[in-house]
Amino acid sequence: MENYIAKAADAFLTGRPYGIRLDFKRKGFVIFNHHMNLLGNGVPSNIDSLPLELFAIEDIPQEGVRIERNGDITDIYFYTDTSNPYADSHIDLEKLKAYNKYIYPLALVLNRPL
Repeated sequence: MENYIAKAADAFLTGRPYGIRLDFKRKGFVIFNHHMNLLGNGVPSNIDSLPLELFAIEDIPQEGVRIERNGDITDIYFYTDTSNPYADSHIDLEKLKAYNKYIYPLALVLNRPL
């Protein structure tokens, strides 16, 4: 059973959004995983190297656990190390519910599964 939990935790870190970068100047966004990479990629990277997707930024929900603004760039994080649903050796359903509170509206606006 522990093996399944470890696999689910790894999949969460690579396959689910850790955050979104909104670029108000260039009118686009980048969704990134815990490794600061594209979803599904577990190789550590840098947000600045990710491709920008053009979108009406004003439509994107701008709520999260942590929000960092720097000029025309806003980074919104959907969980932290302490609010990660897989931070312990089991899944915390309350933390997962809190995470999904941010991801569900984002997925609807972007019309993609997250």
